[in-house]
Amino acid sequence: MSSRSDHGIRMSGQAQRKPRPRALTSLPDGLEHYELRRELRPDPDLPTLWHHAVVVDENFIPVRAESSPPAYDPIRTEDLLGLAGPIELEIGCGKGRFLSEYAQLHPDRPLLGLEWTRPIAWYAAEKISRRPSLQHAKVIWADAPYFLRDRMPSQSVSAFHIYFPDPWPKEKAKKRRLLQAPLLAQMRRLAVEGCLFYWGTDYAEYDQYARRLLGQTEGFALVNTNPGPTEGLMTSFERKYVDEGRPIYRSIWSVEPLVSA
Repeated sequence: MSSRSDHGIRMSGQAQRKPRPRALTSLPDGLEHYELRRELRPDPDLPTLWHHAVVVDENFIPVRAESSPPAYDPIRTEDLLGLAGPIELEIGCGKGRFLSEYAQLHPDRPLLGLEWTRPIAWYAAEKISRRPSLQHAKVIWADAPYFLRDRMPSQSVSAFHIYFPDPWPKEKAKKRRLLQAPLLAQMRRLAVEGCLFYWGTDYAEYDQYARRLLGQTEGFALVNTNPGPTEGLMTSFERKYVDEGRPIYRSIWSVEPLVSA
Protein backbone atom coordinates (compact mmCIF):
# COMPACT_ATOMS: atom_id res chain seq x y z
CA MET A 1 0.00 0.00 0.00
CA SER A 2 1.31 3.40 -0.95
CA SER A 3 1.28 6.58 1.11
CA ARG A 4 1.22 9.32 -1.46
CA SER A 5 -1.29 11.59 0.19
CA ASP A 6 0.72 14.72 -0.57
CA HIS A 7 -0.22 14.35 -4.26
CA GLY A 8 -3.88 14.80 -3.39
CA ILE A 9 -6.81 12.59 -4.24
CA ARG A 10 -7.47 12.08 -7.92
CA MET A 11 -11.10 11.95 -8.93
CA SER A 12 -12.12 10.11 -12.07
CA GLY A 13 -14.12 12.32 -14.42
CA GLN A 14 -16.17 15.36 -13.55
CA ALA A 15 -19.55 13.74 -12.97
CA GLN A 16 -22.25 16.13 -11.87
CA ARG A 17 -23.26 15.63 -8.26
CA LYS A 18 -26.79 14.29 -7.88
CA PRO A 19 -29.05 14.86 -4.89
CA ARG A 20 -28.50 12.17 -2.27
CA PRO A 21 -31.65 10.10 -1.61
CA ARG A 22 -32.87 10.31 1.95
CA ALA A 23 -32.36 6.54 2.38
CA LEU A 24 -28.62 6.91 1.70
CA THR A 25 -27.82 9.48 4.37
CA SER A 26 -26.81 6.74 6.84
CA LEU A 27 -23.78 4.48 6.58
CA PRO A 28 -24.01 1.66 4.01
CA ASP A 29 -24.43 -1.87 5.35
CA GLY A 30 -21.16 -3.29 6.61
CA LEU A 31 -19.37 0.08 6.82
CA GLU A 32 -18.70 1.03 10.43
CA HIS A 33 -17.48 4.60 9.79
CA TYR A 34 -16.16 7.07 7.25
CA GLU A 35 -12.99 7.87 9.23
CA LEU A 36 -9.89 8.05 7.03
CA ARG A 37 -6.32 7.14 7.90
CA ARG A 38 -3.95 10.09 8.25
CA GLU A 39 -0.17 10.02 8.36
CA LEU A 40 2.17 12.53 10.01
CA ARG A 41 5.55 12.91 8.33
CA PRO A 42 8.06 15.60 7.39
CA ASP A 43 8.06 17.13 3.95
CA PRO A 44 10.96 15.60 1.98
CA ASP A 45 12.08 18.97 0.59
CA LEU A 46 11.22 21.56 3.23
CA PRO A 47 12.28 20.91 6.85
CA THR A 48 9.92 23.55 8.26
CA LEU A 49 6.87 21.74 6.83
CA TRP A 50 5.13 18.58 8.02
CA HIS A 51 2.18 16.72 6.51
CA HIS A 52 -0.80 15.27 8.36
CA ALA A 53 -2.70 14.06 5.33
CA VAL A 54 -5.07 11.35 4.21
CA VAL A 55 -3.29 8.16 3.12
CA VAL A 56 -4.26 6.82 -0.28
CA ASP A 57 -3.61 3.47 -1.94
CA GLU A 58 -1.89 2.78 -5.26
CA ASN A 59 -5.04 3.91 -7.08
CA PHE A 60 -5.22 7.15 -5.08
CA ILE A 61 -8.28 5.94 -3.18
CA PRO A 62 -8.40 7.14 0.47
CA VAL A 63 -7.68 4.43 3.03
CA ARG A 64 -10.22 3.98 5.80
CA ALA A 65 -8.97 4.08 9.37
CA GLU A 66 -9.25 0.98 11.53
CA SER A 67 -11.44 2.77 14.07
CA SER A 68 -13.28 6.03 14.66
CA PRO A 69 -11.53 7.91 16.09
CA PRO A 70 -8.17 6.33 15.19
CA ALA A 71 -5.72 5.30 17.87
CA TYR A 72 -4.44 8.37 19.73
CA ASP A 73 -0.80 9.03 18.79
CA PRO A 74 0.36 12.38 20.21
CA ILE A 75 3.48 14.17 19.02
CA ARG A 76 6.42 15.09 21.22
CA THR A 77 6.56 18.87 20.84
CA GLU A 78 10.26 19.04 21.75
CA ASP A 79 11.09 16.61 18.93
CA LEU A 80 9.11 18.62 16.40
CA LEU A 81 10.00 22.15 17.50
CA GLY A 82 13.28 21.75 19.37
CA LEU A 83 11.87 23.28 22.55
CA ALA A 84 9.78 21.78 25.31
CA GLY A 85 6.19 22.94 25.54
CA PRO A 86 3.79 24.40 26.18
CA ILE A 87 3.50 25.73 22.64
CA GLU A 88 1.55 28.51 20.95
CA LEU A 89 -0.68 27.37 18.13
CA GLU A 90 -1.96 29.37 15.15
CA ILE A 91 -4.87 27.59 13.49
CA GLY A 92 -5.13 28.70 9.87
CA CYS A 93 -1.73 30.37 9.57
CA GLY A 94 -2.21 31.31 5.90
CA LYS A 95 1.00 32.43 4.21
CA GLY A 96 2.71 32.77 7.58
CA ARG A 97 3.16 36.54 7.97
CA PHE A 98 1.96 36.60 11.57
CA LEU A 99 3.64 33.31 12.48
CA SER A 100 7.05 34.29 11.15
CA GLU A 101 7.00 37.80 12.63
CA TYR A 102 5.71 36.55 15.98
CA ALA A 103 8.43 33.89 16.04
CA GLN A 104 11.07 36.57 15.61
CA LEU A 105 9.75 38.37 18.68
CA HIS A 106 9.69 35.19 20.79
CA PRO A 107 12.71 32.96 20.15
CA ASP A 108 12.03 31.17 23.45
CA ARG A 109 8.50 30.00 22.54
CA PRO A 110 7.81 26.88 20.44
CA LEU A 111 5.31 27.88 17.74
CA LEU A 112 3.20 25.74 15.44
CA GLY A 113 1.05 26.87 12.53
CA LEU A 114 -1.69 24.70 11.00
CA GLU A 115 -2.91 25.28 7.45
CA TRP A 116 -5.25 23.01 5.51
CA THR A 117 -4.46 24.30 1.99
CA ARG A 118 -1.27 22.59 0.85
CA PRO A 119 0.22 25.31 -1.43
CA ILE A 120 -0.46 27.96 1.23
CA ALA A 121 1.09 25.77 3.95
CA TRP A 122 4.16 25.31 1.75
CA TYR A 123 4.41 29.08 1.23
CA ALA A 124 4.28 29.73 5.00
CA ALA A 125 6.86 27.05 5.74
CA GLU A 126 9.15 28.35 3.00
CA LYS A 127 8.92 31.84 4.51
CA ILE A 128 10.04 30.48 7.87
CA SER A 129 12.83 28.42 6.32
CA ARG A 130 14.45 31.57 4.89
CA ARG A 131 15.17 32.71 8.46
CA PRO A 132 17.57 30.30 10.19
CA SER A 133 16.79 31.87 13.58
CA LEU A 134 13.23 30.51 13.46
CA GLN A 135 14.03 26.87 14.18
CA HIS A 136 11.40 26.94 16.95
CA ALA A 137 8.54 27.43 14.46
CA LYS A 138 7.01 24.87 12.10
CA VAL A 139 4.00 24.59 9.78
CA ILE A 140 1.83 21.51 9.46
CA TRP A 141 -0.37 20.93 6.43
CA ALA A 142 -3.41 19.53 8.22
CA ASP A 143 -7.12 19.62 8.78
CA ALA A 144 -6.96 21.18 12.25
CA PRO A 145 -9.79 19.31 14.05
CA TYR A 146 -8.27 15.92 13.14
CA PHE A 147 -4.73 16.96 14.00
CA LEU A 148 -5.71 18.39 17.37
CA ARG A 149 -7.81 15.36 18.24
CA ASP A 150 -5.37 12.67 17.11
CA ARG A 151 -1.89 14.20 17.50
CA MET A 152 -1.78 16.95 20.11
CA PRO A 153 -0.97 15.99 23.72
CA SER A 154 -3.28 17.16 26.47
CA GLN A 155 -2.30 20.32 28.37
CA SER A 156 0.33 21.34 25.83
CA VAL A 157 -0.83 24.76 24.53
CA SER A 158 -0.36 28.15 26.21
CA ALA A 159 -2.10 30.24 23.53
CA PHE A 160 -4.33 29.77 20.50
CA HIS A 161 -4.43 32.22 17.60
CA ILE A 162 -7.19 32.23 14.97
CA TYR A 163 -7.20 35.22 12.65
CA PHE A 164 -9.53 35.87 9.69
CA PRO A 165 -10.77 32.35 8.97
CA ASP A 166 -13.16 31.77 6.09
CA PRO A 167 -16.56 33.06 7.37
CA TRP A 168 -18.63 30.71 5.16
CA PRO A 169 -21.38 33.35 5.12
CA LYS A 170 -24.14 31.38 3.36
CA GLU A 171 -26.55 29.74 5.77
CA LYS A 172 -26.05 26.22 4.42
CA ALA A 173 -22.24 26.60 4.59
CA LYS A 174 -21.97 27.83 8.17
CA LYS A 175 -21.53 24.26 9.39
CA ARG A 176 -18.11 24.35 7.68
CA ARG A 177 -16.83 27.17 9.87
CA LEU A 178 -13.65 26.45 11.78
CA LEU A 179 -15.01 27.73 15.07
CA GLN A 180 -17.37 24.99 16.27
CA ALA A 181 -18.15 23.34 19.62
CA PRO A 182 -15.91 20.27 18.97
CA LEU A 183 -12.92 22.55 18.30
CA LEU A 184 -13.56 24.43 21.54
CA ALA A 185 -13.65 21.12 23.41
CA GLN A 186 -10.24 20.24 21.99
CA MET A 187 -8.90 23.67 22.93
CA ARG A 188 -9.88 23.09 26.55
CA ARG A 189 -8.25 19.66 26.50
CA LEU A 190 -5.02 21.15 25.17
CA ALA A 191 -4.94 24.29 27.32
CA VAL A 192 -2.55 24.82 30.20
CA GLU A 193 -3.28 27.13 33.11
CA GLY A 194 -3.35 30.73 31.93
CA CYS A 195 -4.04 29.82 28.30
CA LEU A 196 -5.43 32.58 26.05
CA PHE A 197 -7.35 32.50 22.78
CA TYR A 198 -6.74 35.39 20.37
CA TRP A 199 -9.54 35.84 17.83
CA GLY A 200 -9.89 38.17 14.85
CA THR A 201 -12.19 38.55 11.82
CA ASP A 202 -13.39 41.23 9.42
CA TYR A 203 -16.85 39.66 9.14
CA ALA A 204 -19.29 41.15 11.67
CA GLU A 205 -21.77 38.27 11.70
CA TYR A 206 -18.97 35.72 12.23
CA ASP A 207 -17.68 37.75 15.16
CA GLN A 208 -21.19 37.87 16.67
CA TYR A 209 -21.47 34.11 16.18
CA ALA A 210 -18.04 33.55 17.77
CA ARG A 211 -18.80 35.70 20.80
CA ARG A 212 -22.14 33.99 21.28
CA LEU A 213 -20.60 30.51 20.97
CA LEU A 214 -17.64 31.29 23.24
CA GLY A 215 -19.86 33.05 25.78
CA GLN A 216 -22.14 30.01 26.01
CA THR A 217 -19.28 27.49 26.25
CA GLU A 218 -18.05 26.49 29.69
CA GLY A 219 -14.39 27.28 30.27
CA PHE A 220 -14.16 30.38 28.05
CA ALA A 221 -14.24 33.91 29.47
CA LEU A 222 -13.87 37.25 27.68
CA VAL A 223 -10.67 39.03 28.75
CA ASN A 224 -10.46 41.88 26.24
CA THR A 225 -13.42 42.88 24.12
CA ASN A 226 -11.64 45.10 21.59
CA PRO A 227 -7.85 44.65 21.51
CA GLY A 228 -5.53 45.84 18.79
CA PRO A 229 -3.44 43.48 16.64
CA THR A 230 -1.56 40.95 18.75
CA GLU A 231 1.71 42.66 19.77
CA GLY A 232 1.15 45.07 16.88
CA LEU A 233 1.43 42.33 14.23
CA MET A 234 -1.13 42.10 11.44
CA THR A 235 -1.78 39.17 9.14
CA SER A 236 -1.67 39.66 5.37
CA PHE A 237 -5.47 39.64 5.28
CA GLU A 238 -5.71 42.25 8.01
CA ARG A 239 -3.30 44.60 6.23
CA LYS A 240 -5.42 44.29 3.10
CA TYR A 241 -8.69 44.84 4.96
CA VAL A 242 -7.38 47.85 6.87
CA ASP A 243 -6.22 49.41 3.59
CA GLU A 244 -9.72 48.84 2.22
CA GLY A 245 -11.26 50.54 5.25
CA ARG A 246 -13.04 47.47 6.58
CA PRO A 247 -13.77 47.27 10.32
CA ILE A 248 -11.79 44.64 12.24
CA TYR A 249 -13.28 42.63 15.11
CA ARG A 250 -10.90 41.18 17.69
CA SER A 251 -11.21 39.74 21.16
CA ILE A 252 -9.14 37.78 23.67
CA TRP A 253 -10.53 34.94 25.76
CA SER A 254 -9.17 32.89 28.63
CA VAL A 255 -9.32 29.10 28.20
CA GLU A 256 -9.76 27.04 31.32
CA PRO A 257 -7.95 23.68 31.13
CA LEU A 258 -10.18 20.63 31.07
CA VAL A 259 -9.07 18.50 34.00
CA SER A 260 -10.00 14.83 33.79
CA ALA A 261 -11.68 13.35 36.82
